[in-house]
Amino acid sequence: MKEVTQRLLLIDTCGETAGVALCLGPRVVAAEDLVAGEASAQIIAVVRRLLRQAGWKLAELDTVGVVGGPGSFTGVRSGMAVAKGFCEAAALRLAVVSRLEVLADAAALKDGLAVLDAGRGEFYVCDAGSGREWVCARDELPTGGRVAVAERRVAERLVGREPVLYPLHVCDALPVVLRCPGSGGSDIALADANYVRGEQNIYNKTAATSAETRRR
Repeated sequence: MKEVTQRLLLIDTCGETAGVALCLGPRVVAAEDLVAGEASAQIIAVVRRLLRQAGWKLAELDTVGVVGGPGSFTGVRSGMAVAKGFCEAAALRLAVVSRLEVLADAAALKDGLAVLDAGRGEFYVCDAGSGREWVCARDELPTGGRVAVAERRVAERLVGREPVLYPLHVCDALPVVLRCPGSGGSDIALADANYVRGEQNIYNKTAATSAETRRR
């Protein structure tokens, strides 16, 4: 894997902010935010524009890195579909990373919790020390340690825990993508979104239990 010189396309359409970026190894070459709620309609045109600006062609990329969730169901699916489509069309490698891991990395959490809004009065949670991800209610959150959040509404709900607010940007995914084993090649057909709560419960309006866990 060419960690320094590989050309990457980053895609993140999971959260309150969405965007795409072109990177040369650890350096961001170009990036553009997408309008909230319109990412699926904009993303192809924006990628084409950034490629023209950089003087690159899609086939000259090495890897497409995509934040595969958890987050907005529509946003997650849109980003995954575009990333997989580019990889299939141009025979590129695919790296799918967790938004919770991106948050933990961006906030420099060595231990403690990365927390995102899961809707239904629940949170997506990642233990930065072990990498374990799960869904739970506020009163089920483990006590002690730092708490990092990406959304102001989550910070307000966890005010007693003194959370660190770190709004995520697509470029925050770059270090995680560079470390991802998938950036050395992955099975595109088997790559899927990270829903954390379990796909069987995505359409279930009843709150999921804290027993739903996922290990990376």
